[in-house]
Amino acid sequence: MEVIGHRPAELFLDPENPRLAGESFSVDAQDDILRWLWRNKLVNELVDSIVANGFWDHEELFATEEGGRWVVVEGNRRLAAVKILSDPGLRERLGVQLDQTAPEEVLESIRELPVIHATREELWSFVGFKHVNGPQAWDSIAKAEYVFHVRRNFGLSLTEIASRIGDRHETVARLYRGYVVLRQAKDQLDFDTTDTQHRRFPFSHLWTALGYVSIRDYLGVDAAALENENPVPDDGLRSLQHLMGWLFGSRSQGIDAVVRRQNPDLRYLARALEVQKGVDLLEGGNSLSVALDASLGDAYLFRTALTKAETSAREAMRFVSTGFRGEEDLVETRASLFQQANSLNALMTTDKS
Repeated sequence: MEVIGHRPAELFLDPENPRLAGESFSVDAQDDILRWLWRNKLVNELVDSIVANGFWDHEELFATEEGGRWVVVEGNRRLAAVKILSDPGLRERLGVQLDQTAPEEVLESIRELPVIHATREELWSFVGFKHVNGPQAWDSIAKAEYVFHVRRNFGLSLTEIASRIGDRHETVARLYRGYVVLRQAKDQLDFDTTDTQHRRFPFSHLWTALGYVSIRDYLGVDAAALENENPVPDDGLRSLQHLMGWLFGSRSQGIDAVVRRQNPDLRYLARALEVQKGVDLLEGGNSLSVALDASLGDAYLFRTALTKAETSAREAMRFVSTGFRGEEDLVETRASLFQQANSLNALMTTDKS
């Protein structure tokens, strides 16, 4: 592809840039896009790099012509850094102050940028490999949004997208499934990713959760339904509301997330949802541990507790000769343990017929 020189003012930041995941801008809102990128995507680091080294000509921007404008599809952070460096009026409008002034030779290097012209359709697999499955990965929501737009705009299956960007681990499918459910929660339940209990929205909780059969069953969806844009049926929206609360909580509503860590809490949640009693307890506001115990059943819990007690007793036997000095509290603990062991033995030897 031929490289064409463009002045920075001729190039427009892309309102469809997946890095803007969750934000809505028009192409006319260039200052707003740039302000968001500056605040959220470490454009200042690229500014410092350009000031120190100039603009690397081998890192071309990729742009597509839309509505008579050259919109940069790949290289938005670099374009943002160049615009800030080269336009004092822009810096004043945005309230941006630079730590150091670019020397004249650096400003000269960014008066014209190397650009390759192509359509979005021609570029999507290159961009996808680089940022979804490649060396400069976006965060998971940006990846998911990109997969969603490629599928919607170009009519490709998830299998085709995965094949084109070299994904052999079902990452594309899992991201897409999580994203369509997140979109549905936002659109139909007013779910707000900024109102969770987490400093950064842990999107992976959702797409990982959808890998569990019991969680899909709870929502009333299967793997095939999750390839639709609105996979959760109307009668599953109440369940989706509960699931989003369990996964992420809500600061404004005082709802605590039951999944505090993905491992093992997500696995425990899936297990609890396997039985109706676990579902009822969770929906009633009980803790995950209470719901999990109910789902496991008394027989499992008894066997586990008894096995743990026997293991602990064996451990105590190993250290009694060197670790016991006649402490009164340990004597009392031994007496209590002896009494409970006798009571347990009596209960277990009672005729169960």
